[in-house]
Amino acid sequence: MDKNIENNPMNHNSFAGQWKQMRGTLKSWWGKLSDDDFEWIEGQKNKLIGLVEEKYGYTRDQAREEVDRRFNEYDDKDSTASVQNVTAKVYELGETAASKARGAVRALADEFATAGSSIRENKLEAMATDLSSFIRKHPFALLFVGIGLGYLLFRKRND
Repeated sequence: MDKNIENNPMNHNSFAGQWKQMRGTLKSWWGKLSDDDFEWIEGQKNKLIGLVEEKYGYTRDQAREEVDRRFNEYDDKDSTASVQNVTAKVYELGETAASKARGAVRALADEFATAGSSIRENKLEAMATDLSSFIRKHPFALLFVGIGLGYLLFRKRND
């Protein structure tokens, strides 16, 4: 394998791996290459260099430089597109999270407003009446709660 292939970001292995994805782009770059030529190349960079050399009348070095230059452009374009896609998705997720947070804040504010108005509307006297009726309905349970609280306070005081 020659040094250009090894040093090129679009090396031989990644070229072969992306062959099917790149065929349309390759056809736009080198229109003189036929579908049969692309079938014969089979993702092998050296075959592509040879055909570019033959069909366009380049020297071997010119063909290699042309192929390497195009692959570098393809890599740069592909990397830039990936970064832009990730950036767009992160922005979209951030907007969604911010929107949900705003909705949660609004819901909490509404609940606090409702609770505040409920306390203001129900006078303290009405709340006392409610508490009295609750105690009348559950006297034994509240007695045991009171005894438990008294025990805890007594125990904490003696420690």
